[in-house]
Amino acid sequence: MKKQILKDTLALLVITIAAALCLSLVYRITSGKIEEAEKKEKTDSFYLVSDGADSFEAIAEDVISAFNADKTGVAVLEAYEAKTADGGFAGVVASVVSHNGYGGDIVLSVGVSPEGEITGVRVTGMSETSGLGANCQSADFTDQFKGKTADTLGYVKNGNPGDDQIDAITGATITTKAVLEAVNSGTAFCRAYIAGR
Repeated sequence: MKKQILKDTLALLVITIAAALCLSLVYRITSGKIEEAEKKEKTDSFYLVSDGADSFEAIAEDVISAFNADKTGVAVLEAYEAKTADGGFAGVVASVVSHNGYGGDIVLSVGVSPEGEITGVRVTGMSETSGLGANCQSADFTDQFKGKTADTLGYVKNGNPGDDQIDAITGATITTKAVLEAVNSGTAFCRAYIAGR
């Protein structure tokens, strides 16, 4: 009886080790491709949130760090000057994270024109509840930001937003607040950068 238990335990141990090694191998093979796909999605989002951009030029990390210094719960991850085909300035795009989503971090890209108008918002990463907070990725929600010029945007729940408001996601107030927090912070960074160039 004891020999059988020992044999079964040893067999399970060998199977577990083999499975772990296989998973490790699969991760090594796919991690580069996953990272590459995530980078491509972020780059694609920059084109989607900017008007007339043909290329992007990175904004120095120290400029971003200085902006993030007094922020809590939200941070600009990276930012770029949007350039037209002839090298002209087409605005600024930023990747921003809010740590205050219902399901955790919400990462989005926001674009701002040289005149300070929001040219687009696209959520690139989130873990919000399907059918509720996950609706923050829908065009119906993100398209509301386009053309806004207010310094700080708020939200309404009644479906009649003003010039400085957007319509909240039904049943997802925490997600709405987190997205607004990220958009407001990203927009503030972009506008401050544009004003100082």
